[in-house]
Amino acid sequence: MKKIGLGLLVLFNLSACEKDDICDGALSATPNVVINMYDRMDSEVLKPAAKVCIIAEGFTDTIVFRNRSQIQLPLQINKTETTWKVLLYEPIANNDTLIKREDLKFTYAPEAQYVSKACGYKTNFLGFNAVKLENTTNDGWIQSIYKLTTEITDQSNAHIQLFY
Repeated sequence: MKKIGLGLLVLFNLSACEKDDICDGALSATPNVVINMYDRMDSEVLKPAAKVCIIAEGFTDTIVFRNRSQIQLPLQINKTETTWKVLLYEPIANNDTLIKREDLKFTYAPEAQYVSKACGYKTNFLGFNAVKLENTTNDGWIQSIYKLTTEITDQSNAHIQLFY
């Protein structure tokens, strides 16, 4: 009888345990905007840029990408728009570099999504739009951009195609 009572007590204690709540970072991370860069002469070919530096309006930190045809940019979760200064560094003859600039503006509606107790919340971006602002100088480099989606909920696929 004691063995049965002890067995029931152990069984009861084991069934009362809570499941470990572990957060899968891939599902809980606020997504970045994924931009694929293509050759403007052949729109099917990804074109890596030697160096791209990007600075968000109102910030001084620079995000640098080297020899990449895909870049990822964060959006501000406490605002409804983010404007980026995008600088392309092109090597030219005599070890010199040509710097070209474009400004991209992203508008969106941030929406918090509860993921789980362990993960907390992540932010999705709905009503996403991307535009290239008018360049008033002759140093532009982006021929066109094409928005692929209006919702940014993950970063498994590109959200924008950029042709240069």
